[in-house]
Amino acid sequence: MGEYSSSDPDSNNAEQTVSMGKLLAGEQLDAMLPKRGELREGTIARVSPNEILVDIGAKSEGIIPENEVSKMRAETREQLQEGAPVTLYVLREASQDGPIVLSLQKAEEMEEWQQAVDKMKARSIHTGTILENNRGGVVVAVGHLHGFLPASLMSQERQRRNMDSQPAERWKDMIGEELTFKIKEVDTQENRIIISERAAEKEARAAHRAELLINIEPGQTHSGRVVSLADFGAFVDIGGIDGLAHVSQLSWTHVDHPSKVLEVGQEIDVRILSVDRERQRIGLSLKALQEDPWAAIADRYQEGQLVRAIITRLTKFGAFAALKDSDHIEGLVHISELADAGVAHPKEIVKENEEVTLRIKKIDANSHRLALSLKDVASPRFAELDYTFYVAAENDDEPEDLYDGSDMAAGENREVAHQLSEVAQSDGVKEPGEVIDAQKPTQIDSGETE
Repeated sequence: MGEYSSSDPDSNNAEQTVSMGKLLAGEQLDAMLPKRGELREGTIARVSPNEILVDIGAKSEGIIPENEVSKMRAETREQLQEGAPVTLYVLREASQDGPIVLSLQKAEEMEEWQQAVDKMKARSIHTGTILENNRGGVVVAVGHLHGFLPASLMSQERQRRNMDSQPAERWKDMIGEELTFKIKEVDTQENRIIISERAAEKEARAAHRAELLINIEPGQTHSGRVVSLADFGAFVDIGGIDGLAHVSQLSWTHVDHPSKVLEVGQEIDVRILSVDRERQRIGLSLKALQEDPWAAIADRYQEGQLVRAIITRLTKFGAFAALKDSDHIEGLVHISELADAGVAHPKEIVKENEEVTLRIKKIDANSHRLALSLKDVASPRFAELDYTFYVAAENDDEPEDLYDGSDMAAGENREVAHQLSEVAQSDGVKEPGEVIDAQKPTQIDSGETE
């Protein structure tokens, strides 16, 4: 009679359930075990001079080895006390060859790389110090990592500073400088970070521009750099914002074109004339920082005085002339004051850069206007006055105080008197003395002929 074998379905199911549970538990445990390349949160379990034991969960412990512990900074070691939480990088999994090996330094580095990726995605602006240079650009601190700033991504100002240097030395003098940048590329496999100063420049300037517009006021003086020239004036960067110095505000004398007095890249000081915050426009002046030559014109010159001048430009209505001893004071010889006869155009009488003797007709210091005359240079109406200075110059004496005590005015007339005879004769006009003799016995009263 054969053996009787019985099979209990419920019993088999229970055994299968237990086996499956053990299998799943084993798989879960394996999944929880630290894997190489992972970042793990842990707690310091024990600290010794040679190594640090860390509890990283899943019934696992790992060590920070002696070669890393010995290189730690003192302040880092002080923070690694028993019970302190830490984030670590798994260098080696547990094996028969030894325990799990962990690295605090590698974990910090990975966090830095992840932060760099986050910064790149956020397109945020950061600052860093230039650490070293090479032929292609400079190396910049990006946290504890190093980023490379190629020359092509530097700001235009930084490129301009060293254009004439040798490639190997071009960026050397910038070591230690701080710059603003955006992260353009992060490659963790190649340990490479590419940054761009130019990408951050626009946003940084916009932020600085907004701040400057809030605080800037007319009357302030700022240092700046000429960035461009136009027919109507010069644009000057005064620290993140461009202002316009109109051609009329470049000098007290007439300026044909800004390039005559300025060049791109030149460093200058300017006075703030006006601020339009809504339109973000700033008016600048160079001549406001220069001495106003018209302030003392009444002390130097008097109406009726003879002066030497240089013809600076011709127009349909007359000729402009700069006083020889003061290039910043310019007057107008109206076309009606060039000659007694009718003149169709000033070029018939004078030409640009010609030196001439003129007589001051009227001084308006408040309006910065000076009326001059060529036809009145040898006018009999001024003969007695001119002759007095002529004689004084010949005798090298001081003339009488004819111009309200102005020694400077007297000196000017003496100098002109020396030259007047040559000018007068070349123009077919008699010398002052001869004019007076020709007037005898006519009396001259108060400068007017009868």
